[in-house]
Amino acid sequence: MFRRFFIAICMLHAATAFSQAPDLSKISDNNEKIKAWLNYCNVLRLNTSGLPDNYSKLQAAGLQGLRMAGDADHDDKASFYSYTALGYYYQIKFDSAQYYFYQSLHSAQLAHNTKLIAGACQALMSINFQMQQLDKVDSCKNILQSIADTAKNELILRDIYAAFGSYYQQKTYYSTAEEYYIKSIQLREKTVDTTSVTKDKFDYAIQCDQLSKLYLNTQMPDKSIEALRQGMRFAGVSPVVYNRLLSSFVEAFTTSGNIDSALFYLQQLNQNVKGQSAFPSEIVSSNLNVAIYYIDHKMYDKALPFARRGDSLASLIKSPFLIFQSQMIMGHYLEETGKYQQSINLLSQALPVAQQVSKELYSNILQYLALDYKGLNNPSKSLEYYQQYSQWQDTISKQKVSVTFADLETRYQTARKENQISTLGQQNKLNQLELKQAANTRLLLVLGLVSLGIIALLLFFFYRNKERLNQLLNQQNKRLDDMNRELQVANDTKAKLFGVISHDLRSPVSKIVQLLHLQKENAANLTDELKTEYNERVNQASQHVLETMEDILLWSKSQMTHFIPQYRPVKIKPVLDQEIGLLNEQIREKNLRISINVSDGNEKNTDENFLSVIFRNLLQNAIAQCSNNDSIRIYESENEIVISNSSAGKKAAALNALLRQNEISSKYSGLGLQIVKDLSARLGVSIFYSDTNDGNIAAVIKWPA
Repeated sequence: MFRRFFIAICMLHAATAFSQAPDLSKISDNNEKIKAWLNYCNVLRLNTSGLPDNYSKLQAAGLQGLRMAGDADHDDKASFYSYTALGYYYQIKFDSAQYYFYQSLHSAQLAHNTKLIAGACQALMSINFQMQQLDKVDSCKNILQSIADTAKNELILRDIYAAFGSYYQQKTYYSTAEEYYIKSIQLREKTVDTTSVTKDKFDYAIQCDQLSKLYLNTQMPDKSIEALRQGMRFAGVSPVVYNRLLSSFVEAFTTSGNIDSALFYLQQLNQNVKGQSAFPSEIVSSNLNVAIYYIDHKMYDKALPFARRGDSLASLIKSPFLIFQSQMIMGHYLEETGKYQQSINLLSQALPVAQQVSKELYSNILQYLALDYKGLNNPSKSLEYYQQYSQWQDTISKQKVSVTFADLETRYQTARKENQISTLGQQNKLNQLELKQAANTRLLLVLGLVSLGIIALLLFFFYRNKERLNQLLNQQNKRLDDMNRELQVANDTKAKLFGVISHDLRSPVSKIVQLLHLQKENAANLTDELKTEYNERVNQASQHVLETMEDILLWSKSQMTHFIPQYRPVKIKPVLDQEIGLLNEQIREKNLRISINVSDGNEKNTDENFLSVIFRNLLQNAIAQCSNNDSIRIYESENEIVISNSSAGKKAAALNALLRQNEISSKYSGLGLQIVKDLSARLGVSIFYSDTNDGNIAAVIKWPA
């Protein structure tokens, strides 16, 4: 009878863990605050702790959460109501716990949250049993039954089946309870080995423990041990689970009479809690279970150390359930060892709690009190308690018989209901097949029209695809034309490049050759000064060739699509001075005079290399157009640089025509104007020729305003 009481103790006294409350001031979003506070409440509810006020903290945390949740936030309110109720429940304040659990159920129903509804009903079934309000127990059970009859979600069903198992176990319908516990465990086994959710493994291990308690109630300790070993796979998920399973092993082995195995698991439990600042309830119940074994076997000397340790730990933990448990067992020990008055004192304290918890425990205490008063030679008092004991035993015996028949009837009705549900399911399938067949018939009737529509659509799609293919072909042809044009431009550019190379390099290279021949043929007649002069002229001619080659390369690059000028501020006069210096040999040959009237501060944002090539080619054209002893004048105007020279009969219109032409021609300018035109276009500079009043022509380089 004592061991049966441990079922309620282990299920109700799940030790909670201390956790630091989250600092909500660091969280700006209200939804995140509520989420953090829910996690905090869950930690207080699930894990181990040595703090005696942990239950009051859970209660306070739940109430604070209710103040945080909005009026329309029914989901979170249902959870906070539940945590508040659990805080009261662990403090044995059943009335308050019941009130808040019903508030949780109401909020969950407003939220239409099936999972929270089921959770609230499960808790209310247990607490209503404790308060002997069986009509309310059945009401909650009916809500769960309506969910179970329609729900397809196995995550919800496995919890409901566990609640049904507990419900029928409380009613001592052990066969029906076993059936539901096994159903719940089977659903959990589908995912428990692969899931990463710790709570699922936690619940599976606890479910196995509950099944083991059921087997102990029905005097099947071997099956109880087998269920515990099944749950031991996940003992490591939480100290709560590990301590609970170790304690259940102790209870199972003491029930089966294997005290050595019981002591082995008790030693493991002691090692597991060693060094902790607080002790879990399982260490109390395990010591008391060993004490019960030794008391039942009249081994009182061995029983006393375990009974005393259980009593001292119960006082340390300050749990009313554990204190009641130790009082009952110590009272029984004192009665067995002849210390009747001490036994009466303890049993009298335990009697009111036993009346709330279990009829059988209450009956046993009445029996022990009768024996105590008999030992004190108080027959009237002994007879009074013995008569009460007999009446309770008769009630319990009758109740067991009725419960047995009720259990059988419940199993029959449950099986019948499940068969009806299965039959209805099959009937629904038949109805669905009939509806499907009718739908197929209607489908055949309209199939002809649909087929015509499909054919029309196919023709339409065929025509549209043909149009798309034509468009694609046109696009490909256009792309091919573009590529042909690009190829034509590339071929024209190549032809220009070869024309420029053949014409512009021929003159400076021939000049170098002439100078070298003169040096070779008249070497004996050349003075040192003439040799130096010839060497200097060869050097300048070579440099001219190099510059011309760079011009050609720069121009060829300018024809590339992705070649971009590098703009920066450039002083105009230094560039002109540099280019005139490179053309010094040609200027000397014609004895030309060059005048530059460009200010030192004249500066343009342009590419210096492009500008150098433009100046060089325009100067070369100017030198080519001049006669011996002529003058070339370079001056600035607003946004313009002007190069003026004698024309030798050439007019500006003819030179502008050369600038505009796209055909390759080297009759006059050596393709220099072609290079000038292309490079100036890349720079955004306009170049044109104009006739001057003094009969000269002027090349004008004009920048945009």
